[in-house]
Amino acid sequence: MATRIGGVVVEAGGYLDSGPDGCSMSGIRDRYEPWSVNYTHHERTYTSMHMALVIDLITKLSEAKALHRLGDPEWLSAVVSRLAPTPRWTPLPARRVSEVIELLST
Repeated sequence: MATRIGGVVVEAGGYLDSGPDGCSMSGIRDRYEPWSVNYTHHERTYTSMHMALVIDLITKLSEAKALHRLGDPEWLSAVVSRLAPTPRWTPLPARRVSEVIELLST
């Protein structure tokens, strides 16, 4: 759990547990329904830029009351394919997230 990802999650206000749910994010879904997702089976680790982009994406969708878009596999795939190649040194990653959301929302 001593990874850059762990540091980003903690800095973003999340928390980390050890054990089988150690690599997971959790929250509250529609109507206060608990929700969690494991990310331990991915082929490679996430960079700090990837984590920043995910946090910005969820924040912006939440502010726009559009979190339901995360359940649309085509839309989410299009977002991920545009954001994943973002270099680690990109300034203002939140602006990049806004641009992609705007592009795909038209």
